[in-house]
Amino acid sequence: MLIYLFGLGISHIDSKSIPKEDEASQNLRELKTQALIKKRHFLKIVIGFVLLILIVLKYSPFISKNVQTIVSSLSFGVEIPIMKFIVPLGISFYSLQAISYCVDIYRGVIQPEKNFLKLCLYLCFFPTIMQGPITRYNDIAPSLYAGNPITMTSLSGGLQRIIWGFFKKIVIADRLNALVSAILDVNHSNFSGSVILFGALIYTIQLYMDFSGIVDICIGTSDIFNIKVPENFRQPFFAKTVTEFWKRWHMTLGAWLKDYVFYPVMLSRHIKSLTKKTRKKFGKNASLIITNAIALFVVWLCNGFWHGAGWNFVLYGMYYFTLITLALIFEPVFIKIKDVLKLDQHPFTLRFIQTVKMSVIIIFGELIFRVESIQKLIMMFKNVIFKFRLSYFVNGLNSVPAFNIVDIAVVLIAVIVVFAVDMLKEKGFDPFQTVITWPTWARWSLTYTFILVIVIFGAYGNGYAPVDIIYAGF
Repeated sequence: MLIYLFGLGISHIDSKSIPKEDEASQNLRELKTQALIKKRHFLKIVIGFVLLILIVLKYSPFISKNVQTIVSSLSFGVEIPIMKFIVPLGISFYSLQAISYCVDIYRGVIQPEKNFLKLCLYLCFFPTIMQGPITRYNDIAPSLYAGNPITMTSLSGGLQRIIWGFFKKIVIADRLNALVSAILDVNHSNFSGSVILFGALIYTIQLYMDFSGIVDICIGTSDIFNIKVPENFRQPFFAKTVTEFWKRWHMTLGAWLKDYVFYPVMLSRHIKSLTKKTRKKFGKNASLIITNAIALFVVWLCNGFWHGAGWNFVLYGMYYFTLITLALIFEPVFIKIKDVLKLDQHPFTLRFIQTVKMSVIIIFGELIFRVESIQKLIMMFKNVIFKFRLSYFVNGLNSVPAFNIVDIAVVLIAVIVVFAVDMLKEKGFDPFQTVITWPTWARWSLTYTFILVIVIFGAYGNGYAPVDIIYAGF
């Protein structure tokens, strides 16, 4: 309701800023300036209210525990109650959509929606409410409100995308869950670093298959109704740099943070003033690095806290902030090393180095993301560095009850299939678009084959514990 009233309020302010015919033209600028100031204040109030709701509902326990820790360390003898609230499903997703809607109205990118129910439909569109993608009003509104009929083409294409999502989620992600939990949720001092690193690797695979699989289901459901939802993944493991990885992974979150956090920080008067001062004192390049680093710090702090109320998520954000900032600082050095080694003349070697580098960065990043306790995380990193012991790898896995050669075989084959599809898409060939053009009998034969694979090899039923959707917790 508040978001709806904001749109109406902006429309009212804009109408007041239009001068009457008998008013002098010199008043036009003054009226527009006053209207802009009113809109800015109105925007700050609405965004503050949305963020307040998000913080109170989602972050109250985290804030209470940390305040209690500080109070206890100061020996005040005061007991801070741990406040817990029922967190609405998908609050992190539709809070960002509400903010982007208000900001876009303020910027004049979109016109406010006059129909309250239509606005509710945008904010609470059921396929995207739990795991995204994070949609923008001007991207989804035309198809969302068009009322396009379901066609055989949309039904077929949407079902294929849904089945592909279930294949990744149930056959791969859910099957890996027991093994991931057995390695990363126990006393890590019992495992060598090689086993922990393997656990981080398979968790990275699990997270990608779980998250992208559910997003495939969301997009497929939307496709059935001819509603265009943005993609959220673009073959992230083919990225050559950290920056490129985040342009391919959770793309809608990255784009949102860029447009509504990074650019506003960079264009703020404080940063502009700092840019002028640092440019005079340190030069253009150093000034650019300093101001970018400040904006990136805010972006990655927001990224970490958006994912969850825990210090591991903050550390996760700071991990990528550090890597991207170091890449900015040492970019000339890296270019020089590449030129000296003539790596451009050896594309295979260069690609191999980039792949190994990004694999290590991503795996360690997801390990930080997964482990809630900082103490456990430190212990695990120590084991990886000082107790790697590759010779203990097989024995370590044999000690894990969840290890089953059939599970590994099923997952390995399924991962190869997903990797092959991603590779084809990276080469510019979209298998899904090709399948749509097949004859009906061939298209549905493939569909039923995948359904059969999911039914036979899916990790569900007796012997499998229900597995929550990972990103539904955010």
